[in-house]
Amino acid sequence: MPSHRAPKLSTRKASAVALVGVAAGSTLLMQGSAHAETLTQAKADYNQKMQQSEAATEAYNAATEQAATLQTKVNALQAQISSATAEMSSLQRTMGLQAAQQYESAGMSSTLELALESSPETYLNKALASNEISQKEAQLLKELATAKSQVAADQKLAQTELTQQQAAVNTAKKQKTSALSATAQAKSVISTLSAAQQQTIVSGGGSTSNTVTAVAPNSRAAIAVAYAKSKLGDEYVYAASGPSTFDCSGLTMEAWAAAGVSLPHNAAEQMSVTTSVSESSAEPGDLVFFFDSPGYVGHVGIYIGDGMVIDAPHTGATVREISLSNIGMQVAGFGRP
Repeated sequence: MPSHRAPKLSTRKASAVALVGVAAGSTLLMQGSAHAETLTQAKADYNQKMQQSEAATEAYNAATEQAATLQTKVNALQAQISSATAEMSSLQRTMGLQAAQQYESAGMSSTLELALESSPETYLNKALASNEISQKEAQLLKELATAKSQVAADQKLAQTELTQQQAAVNTAKKQKTSALSATAQAKSVISTLSAAQQQTIVSGGGSTSNTVTAVAPNSRAAIAVAYAKSKLGDEYVYAASGPSTFDCSGLTMEAWAAAGVSLPHNAAEQMSVTTSVSESSAEPGDLVFFFDSPGYVGHVGIYIGDGMVIDAPHTGATVREISLSNIGMQVAGFGRP
């Protein structure tokens, strides 16, 4: 009877099939490895671009702070100029009235006539040297000379401050462009990945790994910590400082503002105006500063105790609670407002 069993593959054919299977498996393994490397590289590239964006954002914050400070100085100088100009006009009117009175009674005195026609400073020196001026006229001329000198000095200083203020504004604009460009490049790095993969890279992982039991040392620190905790999940936005969007220094600035403490909107400047404390001495409410690049303090968060910090990390992420060991940047120091 004829056999109904399936024909046996030849050794050569079976070997070929096996090789195809091995090759396919190797290809899958290689694809999986490349995929992992792609994700790892994408994460590294993304984090690098985000750090560049954060550094540029903090530089922008510093430049805008400087511009605002300079503008305040300019405003004060302009007020001084207006005051001195008004005083100078008043003195000139007084001298004009005095000259008119003298002219009506007995003709204008030579001293006053010369004073009105020439520089009060030059005339005053000559008149005093030759005793050709009355005490009242001398006082008027001194006051007028002082007012004119003050106006000139303030105008010169105001121009200098305005130049510096404009330079600060230009710097801020460049830093803003740089930050937005770095953010766009970072988004481009992960644009081809799936939504889940993008979220894994953007979140960074390790958000709430510890249970915090530490208690703030005083009411002000407690208010700052409570404010930061109330903002968990709020969106990171370039150069924002609330009420529902923040960058890193904007969050810490507003947290301590709620406690009645004023801080600048810049991580490095916040470090410079706070009292340095060691990590072992850090308490809830203290600020934690990080190096965004070697030697450059470009990130800050608020310490809440037990090795945990609340920070606004970067564009695409939200305010989070994260352990210091998972934040991915070197700690530059701790500061107490």
